[in-house]
Amino acid sequence: RNLRGQIERRSLQINTDFLDAFKEVKESLDHLHNNVKGMSDSCKSMQGRLELSKIQTQELMTKTTELRSEGSKLTLQKDISEKMRERLTLTNKEVQELKGGTEAHKVSSSFFTVLEKVQRINSDTKVLLSAGHQVTGSGVMERMEEYTELAMDRLYRWAQSAVRNIDIGDNTSHLAKGLFHLQEKPILFNHVIEEFISSRRQYIVRQFLDALTIGGPGGTPRPIEMHAHDPTRYVGDMLAWLHQVCPGEAENISHLLKLCHKTDKVEVTVRILSGITEGVCRPLKSRIEQILVSETSAIVLYKLTNLIRFYETTISDVLKCSSVLSGTLCELQQLSYSQFLSLLQTSVTSQLAKTEVGEGAADLSPSLTTSSLLGLLRDVLSGHSVVESSQTDLPVIVRAVVDPLTLHLQETAQKLPKQDAAVFLLNNLHPLRSTLSLYQSDDKRLLELSKRMEACLADLVREQTAYILMNLELTPILSIISKNDGSALSSVPGTHREALGSAMSRFDSLLAAPDLFILPSTRLLVSSQHRKCVRVGSHQELVKSYAFLHQAVNDPSNGYEPGTLTKTNQQVQQLLLG
Repeated sequence: RNLRGQIERRSLQINTDFLDAFKEVKESLDHLHNNVKGMSDSCKSMQGRLELSKIQTQELMTKTTELRSEGSKLTLQKDISEKMRERLTLTNKEVQELKGGTEAHKVSSSFFTVLEKVQRINSDTKVLLSAGHQVTGSGVMERMEEYTELAMDRLYRWAQSAVRNIDIGDNTSHLAKGLFHLQEKPILFNHVIEEFISSRRQYIVRQFLDALTIGGPGGTPRPIEMHAHDPTRYVGDMLAWLHQVCPGEAENISHLLKLCHKTDKVEVTVRILSGITEGVCRPLKSRIEQILVSETSAIVLYKLTNLIRFYETTISDVLKCSSVLSGTLCELQQLSYSQFLSLLQTSVTSQLAKTEVGEGAADLSPSLTTSSLLGLLRDVLSGHSVVESSQTDLPVIVRAVVDPLTLHLQETAQKLPKQDAAVFLLNNLHPLRSTLSLYQSDDKRLLELSKRMEACLADLVREQTAYILMNLELTPILSIISKNDGSALSSVPGTHREALGSAMSRFDSLLAAPDLFILPSTRLLVSSQHRKCVRVGSHQELVKSYAFLHQAVNDPSNGYEPGTLTKTNQQVQQLLLG
């Protein structure tokens, strides 16, 4: 009973302890339940507030997105506006650069940069107008037009001042750019060009006069007028100076107009070159005319003619136009040529007037008149130019000298015996033809002289043949044979065996020494070729005459004995002609 009581008490105690332990657990769980319930209530409250906040945040995000989009749009518009302002407007500094301020008389590279920007803005404005932005485009264009007029006015005044500067120097590139922009204003462009022409014309005239009277720096080269006593060098130095100046001026003009693509650069260059070289025409013409009028030598005048002609062609090639300078040189060349022809004709006439017709023909040698005039012709033609336009001079010069000379020789020859006249003409025409053959003379005239000389040679051959036949006493024999009526020649007086034998004896003497029977006048031929032609021609005729005689003698009907003629035709031909 005690044990059970203890067990029951122990069991009760355990249950009591267990109950106490669970009480604490229950209280903890209740406390936890309360906490969880509180948290749940808080979560529900928070969830409610979150739902409300979500609704409010959605509206805020929508507004934020709209504001952000509007901000991006405004930023883009701001960037576009700034870019347009930068591209379509000028800064105060750039506007001041166009105006120039205190340095309006100077133009720098930054000025051209701003001017090019203005032109670019004008181009962009046209795009704006075509895109429909009429108000903005019109406003910008009006403003740029004002700036352009302001810049062009300043550029024009500066360019006029710059082209007056003799030594352009570093301004060349700026002037080239200035003319490039001024070509948009043809009136201003032409004014600047005219100012450039005027200033360069005055400068070249001053330099030309200095070269004539003062010379180069330090006296080298010496003044051109120091050689005024030598017409050829004096005129040549003046023309050479001009020829040296023209290419330099052409190069300067090329540099100035190198950017002017909207202008006819060839026409402007021609106008400028013609204008700047016009000033030297008067002093050049007066000096050369004075020399041409006072010169007394036809040789010097022809050298001057060809000198002027050469420089006229050369300078015209540089100027590439019919300028005043080219016209002046053409007039001087024509004056020099007319003076030359007049003086040449006067010299020929006076030389022929000093020699009477027939004078100098005693020894049949070339007359002093021929030698003198041929010397004059050679001296004149030695100054013959290679310029194409001078090729027409040759026949005129030859005609002026040769025609009076040949007429004078013909008149002299008419007063001489026939053989002497032929020798005289050959001796005078031979050096004449030799002289003309050295130059590109008229082939027709050379042919005419050759025919006249051949006729003289033919006359001389006939005279020489007749002289030989007469000395051999063959002339009457051949005459009788040619007129024979058919009777035997051996019985005809003058052709009998004794007369024929005497003639053949003299003929043998001729065969032994052919030079014994030469005309005295033939020996006076100057040309060995002519002497040979006369000798060979007369011997050929003599061979023909001997063949005619040989045929008649060997004809049995004429009654000659065999062996009357000891030589055959071939033997005679071999002995006379070789």
